Parts: sequence; structure tokens; C-alpha cells
Amino acid sequence: MATYKGIQGYTVQKLATDPTASAGAEGQLFYNSTTGKFKLAVAAAGAWATGGALNTGRYQIQNAGSQTAALGQGGQNPPGNAPDFYKTEIYDGTSWTEVADSPQGRRNGAGAGTTTAAWVANGWNPGPALTSDSKEWDGTSWAAGGDPNTDKQGCRGTGTLTAGLKVGGNDPIPATGNTETYNGTAWTETGNALNTARGGVGMVGTTTAALCVGGDQGTIVEQYDGSTWTEVADINSTHNQCGASCQGSITSALVFGGEPATAITESWNGTSWTEVSDLGTARDAIAGAGTATAALAFGGNPSGARTYTEEWAEPVYTIKTVTVS
Repeated sequence: MATYKGIQGYTVQKLATDPTASAGAEGQLFYNSTTGKFKLAVAAAGAWATGGALNTGRYQIQNAGSQTAALGQGGQNPPGNAPDFYKTEIYDGTSWTEVADSPQGRRNGAGAGTTTAAWVANGWNPGPALTSDSKEWDGTSWAAGGDPNTDKQGCRGTGTLTAGLKVGGNDPIPATGNTETYNGTAWTETGNALNTARGGVGMVGTTTAALCVGGDQGTIVEQYDGSTWTEVADINSTHNQCGASCQGSITSALVFGGEPATAITESWNGTSWTEVSDLGTARDAIAGAGTATAALAFGGNPSGARTYTEEWAEPVYTIKTVTVS
């Protein structure tokens, strides 16, 4: 009869306490001599956990950065509180800190980059009117950037300060599939528009490898190779005014939330979308940052602007008791 040692090449360890659930422990079978039970370290599906709250609740925030170093600029706190359009907050993985205001207020525009080198563009100002400029963040203050070629709110962005990508927009009507790149000085219209014009999308990736997910035209997903947008597999649910793991890639991405307010989260593996664990609080007009395995969701609607922040971790390691049925 085969034994565990014969199959695995080593015996089952006897431990007085469970090991720390981690990548290093994954797959380890052991006997807990204190509880008298066999246990196994496994990797479970990803999950959202509560993070530090924004200082000011807002929705349609321009976003940039990672889970532990995120930037949120502008946004709106109804009924149109003008000072909130100018606010900037930085997240350090634990809490948000308010830093220098932008000289131009905006909501529902595009943004990308890091907490030390970011840009925001277009959107709607508290005038109220379309905002036709861009601003650059250096980690301390905002300065004027180049003017985009298309004035729309509902556009979204990804990339870096010196290699940015801005796509779409839905107000004023008609919607656009316009695609522009930014080199840190000037915006260039590529002439390679989305196949389906829309706004409120989730954006992931770089100027040469990006995903444009969902938006106000349903479940459409398009992939960009630096020259052409190509439709790929649809998401499973509508995600308009959603958040996304902006620092993800065309083979690993996360999209979450959307209008009408939903908690649905979907994961992309380069081929198909899979629904995973829901947000703790359903929201639309939500901002996103980070990667597909370490994402950040913050702000949003409905019923007033929210201060909520949630952090995604994948995988989540756990210790499970082995049972025989």
C-alpha cells in the first residue's frame, strides 16, 4: 500500500501550532498535535478588505497609482460642492492624506501615473463647464500640462506621466472613441479610435498594451496594441462608471463596481472574464488603482459621495482542517 512518504518523498510534519498562511506554506500538509487534526495550507480566491477612508467623500475622482501609493484628484460631493473638485489625496496603504489642491477643479475626467508623477485631463469643472486642459503632479504640487485635442467628460486614462493614454468620453453628445497619447508635454491624437464610441470605461495597461472595459455601451471590451483597437471577450455584467486595476496588464486585470450601483468584481486572464468576490459596498462612479492581485477601490456613489476604500488581495492564503466524509 502506498504511503504519503512514498508518494511525496517526505513524511507529514507534526507541529504544535499552525504555520503562518503564506505563499511559502501553500500545499503543506501537517498534523497539529495540539488540536489533534491534520491541516493543509491552501490559496483561496481573492477578496476585498476595508481600507482607510477618504477624508472627503467624492465620486467621479481622477485616479492614479498603486494599492499602497494611490492618488485621488477632484471628484464631486453633491450638491456640487466646488472645493471638492480641487482636492487631492494620497493613500499610503493605510490612510489618506490631503495634499496640495489642483489649480483646476474637475470630475469625471481621466488620470494616470503615480503619486510622484501623474496627470489628470478633461472632465467637468464646477463652472459648470467642460475642462479642456491637463495638469501634472510632481509629488508636491500641480503644474499646467498640454491641452488635449478633444474636450469630453467621461474619458478615462492609463499609463504614466510621460507615456499616457486617454480614451473615449460621452458628454457632450455624441460619445467619442477618440484615442490620445501624452508624452509629458503634448497630447497627440492617434487616429485609432475605439470600435465602439463610449464613456465611463475602465482602463488598464500602457500606451502599447491596454484594455478598455465596459462603459455606457454595455459589456464591450477592447484591447489596444499601440496601433489598433480589437474587440476581445465581453465582461459578464455591465460596468459603466466602474473602477479598474489601472496598473494591471492585458493578461491580468480587475474591474469592479459600476452603474447602477453594483458590487460585482471581474477578473481577466488574457482570454476570459470570471466573476470573483464582490466589493463590500456596491458603488458606481468609483475610482480604481493598483494591479489585478493588489487593487484599490475608493470613493463612489450612490446616496451621496462615499469615503469608502477597499483593498483587493489575491490569493488569500488560509489553513484548512482536513476532513474525511
